[in-house]
Amino acid sequence: MFEASRSLTALDQNSTIVAVIEMSQVKWLVAGLVPGLERQPLKKLDADAEAVLKLLQRWRSEAARAGHTIRRIVAAYGPAATASGWRAGSAHAASRPTSSMP
Repeated sequence: MFEASRSLTALDQNSTIVAVIEMSQVKWLVAGLVPGLERQPLKKLDADAEAVLKLLQRWRSEAARAGHTIRRIVAAYGPAATASGWRAGSAHAASRPTSSMP
């Protein structure tokens, strides 16, 4: 289980992409905080992990063009909201240095 209080790596906002993924069975909504970009990107994708990875790589390239070397990408993900509010369940978090990403 992820516990933020036990993280050994401090969050460096200038070299980290933060992504939040709202997941349903058919579509995923990916929102991001990308260093160097004034906009906060938001993209709706088919439910496909490879598409999310490709999107994160594109955002990393955009950050590089803006002068920011991305060293880490963190993501939180969970079920999509329903008309009556959030579905039961919890969000999950993952963090990975970009050197191990394709």
